[in-house]
Amino acid sequence: MDVEQYIREIKKFRTQADAYSDNAPGAIMEKIRLLTAAHMLMGRVSAVRDGEYARIYAARKNAYAKARKEAPRGEKETAGDLAIENLRMLEADALEEKMMWKNEFSSLREYIYELRLRVRVDMNTLGGGD
Repeated sequence: MDVEQYIREIKKFRTQADAYSDNAPGAIMEKIRLLTAAHMLMGRVSAVRDGEYARIYAARKNAYAKARKEAPRGEKETAGDLAIENLRMLEADALEEKMMWKNEFSSLREYIYELRLRVRVDMNTLGGGD
């Protein structure tokens, strides 16, 4: 499966989960199941985005070093900066994607935890609890 397929699956799971109410324990359990599946895929997408960022970062560092090495004395800094101009923008975009997926992953984990706590409270309240 590729990343785009993961993203389509995540959207599908989240749409299905949004259709369930937050007021019934049975509905919440199904919502948790769907969101957990989405969360697993989000972890994969987040890992891929981390890897993309790391590869672009490494490419930028290598291009900078090569340009400095090949530049004449006194022009090394300028040559290095010019050589990586496009890579800096790619790196910024990759960092943005990386952070967005990492934040989304963490946010969904917290929401699933909240739903699980709500189910526990509801079950104790409805079941009489101790």
